Amino acid sequence: MSQVKSAAKPGLRRPVDATKNLRNLDAIFKPKSIAVIGASRTPETIGHTIVKNLVDFGFNGPVYPVNPKAKFIRSMRAYRSVLEIPDEVDMAIVCVPKQLALQAVDDCGRKDIKAVIMITAGFSETGTKGAQLEQQIFERIRQYGMSMIGPNCMGVINTDAGVRMDATFASHLPLEGNIGFLSQSGALGVAIIERATSMKLGLSSFVSLGNHTDVSVDDCLAFWKDDDLTELVLLYIESFGDPHRFVTLTREMNRKKPIIAVKSGRTAAGAKAASSHTASLAASDVSVEALFEATGVLRVDTVEKLFDYAQAFKMQPLPQGARIGIVSNGGGPAILATDAVGGYGLEMAEFSEETREKLRKVLAEDASINNPVDMIAAAGAKEFELVAGYLLEDPNIDAVVVLFTPPRASVTAKDVANGIVNTFEKNRDRRKPIVCCFLNREDEREGKIILRNAGVPVYEFPEAAVQSLAAMYRYRKMQERPVGQVIGFEDVDRKKVRKIIDGVLSSGRSALNRNEVFDLLRAWRFPVISSDLIDSRERLVKAAKKMKYPVVLKLAADEVSHKSDVGGIKLNLRNEAELLEAYDEVAANVAKLTPKIKKWAVTIEPMIIGGREVVLGVSSDPLFGKLIMVGMGGIYVEVLKDVAFRLAPVSDVDARSMVESLRGYPILKGIRGEKPVHLKYLNEQIERLSALAVEFPEISEMDMNPVLFFSKKEQCMVVDARMNVVPTESKEV
Repeated sequence: MSQVKSAAKPGLRRPVDATKNLRNLDAIFKPKSIAVIGASRTPETIGHTIVKNLVDFGFNGPVYPVNPKAKFIRSMRAYRSVLEIPDEVDMAIVCVPKQLALQAVDDCGRKDIKAVIMITAGFSETGTKGAQLEQQIFERIRQYGMSMIGPNCMGVINTDAGVRMDATFASHLPLEGNIGFLSQSGALGVAIIERATSMKLGLSSFVSLGNHTDVSVDDCLAFWKDDDLTELVLLYIESFGDPHRFVTLTREMNRKKPIIAVKSGRTAAGAKAASSHTASLAASDVSVEALFEATGVLRVDTVEKLFDYAQAFKMQPLPQGARIGIVSNGGGPAILATDAVGGYGLEMAEFSEETREKLRKVLAEDASINNPVDMIAAAGAKEFELVAGYLLEDPNIDAVVVLFTPPRASVTAKDVANGIVNTFEKNRDRRKPIVCCFLNREDEREGKIILRNAGVPVYEFPEAAVQSLAAMYRYRKMQERPVGQVIGFEDVDRKKVRKIIDGVLSSGRSALNRNEVFDLLRAWRFPVISSDLIDSRERLVKAAKKMKYPVVLKLAADEVSHKSDVGGIKLNLRNEAELLEAYDEVAANVAKLTPKIKKWAVTIEPMIIGGREVVLGVSSDPLFGKLIMVGMGGIYVEVLKDVAFRLAPVSDVDARSMVESLRGYPILKGIRGEKPVHLKYLNEQIERLSALAVEFPEISEMDMNPVLFFSKKEQCMVVDARMNVVPTESKEV
């Protein structure tokens, strides 16, 4: 990773150019003419279905079937090769056997076709030989200056009235709408389109990337960022292209267009090699979580939740706040919804007295007029309409959840749905979201259809309805979050840091010893505790007297990463006798270690009373780069896992949000009359650590644990730290 050597401040990286090397997808999403190479006269084949879908969906341009054995396909003239087509062709859809795919690409290149959708499968997903053929195809695509979706993909859809293109083999035609949908799984593509249609979710466009050999997720995001017809983006992704470019694009997009993503692959990777707390905690898909948190992308863990969120975002306005009003005709669903409100970071609204008075007049005597409103089974469609309206009118309420369970035959889902639609239409100008949960039988789906047709989201269970509102509220807060700044630090000694790192690497080591770590931290202006390294029992007493009791004794050995695990830390030693006894115990514990440690020493430090233990750390991800961690520190960091990660470089806004996201944040902020720690200084240390990790990419793992924070800046200090380095290509500072 090269470092900035221009006028940019040290510690800052040049902004990633979000447009660099991005593919222009106009020829894919907005072609003026299409050739189908592998078109077939045989029904149920992919080549036949694609031609049929293009025609049935009303593609606004000529379609040229290509088949060397057919003269006509679906009443259109067929051509033996794209080279025989007399007119210009913008895009080709390739669905021939894989052994013919390379020739098809060559023909497209010679025809000056701008883009290819490679439906054909049997490439890298099948093994080495397939991967070699895929690489050949990629090289030809780049040689001819074309863009390619696939191979092994389902195709592309654009519902724009000026295009009207269904270039897939899906059996259901999509609805026109404002959702851009990307799937890296062709197998999921058909189900996605069918589900979207059944839920009345219209698509602006859909793309199945398949093996994404050429066109990437980033390319599609760049297209949707500037597409006026796309207002919401849904992603099913298995891998990223360029993570830093993804960050740049999504940060910009998310200010105007929500992005909701399923990212598969949550399994731990690399945990066996992790030696630091930070690396151990980051050894799963924490990198992905950090990326999404930094960009505002809303992550869900299932495709079902993806659609849950989508209907809320598509159909309803964003809530202005977190105050939720709940109305139900059953106690059980109301309790579930209430629990979900607290669990997902929302709050139960306090009704105004005016609202309570209105509720008293229309509800049965046994009904509850508090939040949640339990109208009991006596309530009918009229009560649902009135009460939902009263809650929408209440200025203390930001969003409304309506829960309906059919209590008797006379109260139908259809009637209740119509009542809710009426009150929704009357209160549309209030810009408050309303979501529903209809726990009715499968044969009573008419109510759900009525609601969705009117733009009211409806869910199977209360938790899903509340969780979708919570996602909308999180997105609202993300939109309001200020744009952060990455701070450069001028008060540091870069030359000394470079000298220490180069010295360690030139000696063939990866782990810095304690003196090296502390000298490096001091050079980067971290507040480091004073300590002495003692290599003999005789020097111990003299050093302790000079430092003054009480003191802390710690093992110093390159082979030991976590000293407390081997009995290598002795606290609060108040006199010479306790000090020597502690030294002997450490020596005995070292002797028991396997393999034997030949060279070891101890450090002696002043015993610090009070403060809040925090851990700060760096970990390296092979794809995402440096990860910065902050958490509640001490010996339980890996057990409690109260930590937050962000991708470096970390901005001032990122640092603040990391600290505030910790479960232990109230402790840092001060509880029960205790003074808060110096939060501004804590945020600065996170930013300082980020700058260090960016400027010196050799740092592969690092822990500062614990770092003690007090209310006064001068008292804060790093008590212990460890660091590993690895060689890199660039060492410029």
